[in-house]
Amino acid sequence: MKKFLTALIAGSLLIMPIANAEVRTYEGTDEYIMSEFETIDIAKQRAKQKAERVAQEQAGVFVEGTTEVVNMMVTKDEVRTMTSGILKVIDVQYKLTPLEDGKSLIVQATVKADIDSDDVGKWLNRDTSDRANLVEHNIELEKALAAQEAQIAELKRQLAEKPQDSEKISAQIQAEDKVFLANQKLAEVGKLYYNGDYSGAINLCSKAIELNSSSATAYLIRGAIYYRLNNFNGAVADFNKAIELNPGDFKSFYNRGLAHVKLGDYRLAAEDFSGAITRNPNDADSYYNRGLCRQRLGDFYGAQSDLNKARSLQ
Repeated sequence: MKKFLTALIAGSLLIMPIANAEVRTYEGTDEYIMSEFETIDIAKQRAKQKAERVAQEQAGVFVEGTTEVVNMMVTKDEVRTMTSGILKVIDVQYKLTPLEDGKSLIVQATVKADIDSDDVGKWLNRDTSDRANLVEHNIELEKALAAQEAQIAELKRQLAEKPQDSEKISAQIQAEDKVFLANQKLAEVGKLYYNGDYSGAINLCSKAIELNSSSATAYLIRGAIYYRLNNFNGAVADFNKAIELNPGDFKSFYNRGLAHVKLGDYRLAAEDFSGAITRNPNDADSYYNRGLCRQRLGDFYGAQSDLNKARSLQ
């Protein structure tokens, strides 16, 4: 059972270096259509992001095959997270093509990136809790990126249908550009975390929040890093904000519950695990941890019920 944060931290098996280690280069090309209300710098970054995904998808096949060589079972989510974390962009080329309307521009990006099979082994040797944190971070970020891209597409559709509202829509697009830049910073957080630069990761999360103060994802990720650094009060504060911004997400309740456990407040922790269960009734970890809290609180019947439920869901 893995979550953004884990109640029990298990060590990982030591993976021997992969024989015949190699570096492979992948190329990805994609494009972004820039409207007259967007800046070329942002358009280039959007095109580059899409091109990187193409390269990552190709490299993901290699990563998956490499993990099979060392007989490690990894999920698709972990392969994507691992690939995005260890793929190193070595070159980016842009091609700009004006469209016939004279207002739009096709921005094409071609990315070349290297991946080293030794880095796959290093990933597999990481503590399992760190790997779980990175995977959950990546999942949350992918959701945020998809939502932001959908919003930009919707604004462009509105712009095409209602050109008379161009001034209002332009302001909305500019606001979405800040969301995009915030998400770009969050994308770098995982790499800093992977390399053990926790203060740098927190700093980038804070910058992302400055750009997009309504990002529950940024608070959730920063809270998890605070937890990793044993700053449990800081973690609770960030999880509080994440819940305020996105009250339907069970992970913030679950994570805050773990932080309350570390602070010795089992009553609040149990309430948080209950909140997580309300939002995700099939989460075995929430039942398990609430059961442990209920034991601490002397509710042995409730504890046994929760532990039985957790076992049934495994």
